[in-house]
Amino acid sequence: MSKANATETPLDAVAGAAGPRATEVFSVLGHDTRLAILLALWEAYEPFTADNAVSFAELRKHVGMRDGSQFNYHLKQLVDYFVRQTDDGYELRRAGHRLVQTVIAGTGLEDVALAPTEVERACPVCGAPTAITYRDEMLVHVCTECEGRFGDREQFRGGTLSAAGLDPAGVPDRSPEELLNAASIRGTWNTQSRIEGVCTGCSGPIDSWLHVCDDHAAEGVCPTCERRYAVMARFRCPVCKASGEIVPSCSWLVMHHPAVVAFYYDRGVPLQYEDDDSGSFQPRYRDVDPKEDIDYELIAEDPPRVRVTFRHEDAELQLTLDEDVNVIDVGVKD
Repeated sequence: MSKANATETPLDAVAGAAGPRATEVFSVLGHDTRLAILLALWEAYEPFTADNAVSFAELRKHVGMRDGSQFNYHLKQLVDYFVRQTDDGYELRRAGHRLVQTVIAGTGLEDVALAPTEVERACPVCGAPTAITYRDEMLVHVCTECEGRFGDREQFRGGTLSAAGLDPAGVPDRSPEELLNAASIRGTWNTQSRIEGVCTGCSGPIDSWLHVCDDHAAEGVCPTCERRYAVMARFRCPVCKASGEIVPSCSWLVMHHPAVVAFYYDRGVPLQYEDDDSGSFQPRYRDVDPKEDIDYELIAEDPPRVRVTFRHEDAELQLTLDEDVNVIDVGVKD
């Protein structure tokens, strides 16, 4: 970071890669009347309604501001950024919707927390019972007995198997199993979008690569990379800095590849979420054991290449991933 110029505002001083356009937009939000206008337009919005425009008079009345000229000034600051002016009045632009939705999703409708709660999933590492907990907008899946996939470090408590972002608004009125399924669906969606090169946060491009720990421990959680796996597929958006990583043998990474879908479909193995006869929500890939049926091997180091193997009974499907996490070869052994 560079030192701020004495003539710069604090916002200008920290702009960095965000650029002047971003600081301009941030500055637009710096007044409670403008935030009230955005919230009022969001409250007036109804999906599937042809016309959601709110007249100037209605909007000013809703916000409760008597001074028309002052209200008009603040409203005009939002136009072209978060608000669209039409012949019938004013309505939120997509950016305005996303801004309000982010606040609603991020805070939820109530303060949400979840103490460790056991779920009906065995640990893929040791087979022991597992539990979930919710904190800091993350749903964390942990093993109750082993050190998990990441050991014990600052980001994850000991025993962590996975951690997926889940907005507070998505937590209430769901059972522990439903929460784990929701986080899995969200994670699958994020991963698949990143594989296709589109950021789910800002629609920007995605950089993807295979990251290899050069000094990986053969057993347990590696003290160098603090992971159980030597290779991770990493994703980063250069626009908004959204990022994530996933082990190559994780079903989220390549389970949607046509070759994988066809391999299991031809063998009568369902790969989708569905209700069973009891009405319980069954997880995706429930008939694929990640410990026994899927693994990966680093087959080249410069550049890195990974072979992911799927098994079902006596058949095998092998996918080779290049350094950019693209599938470059597919083979089936019956």
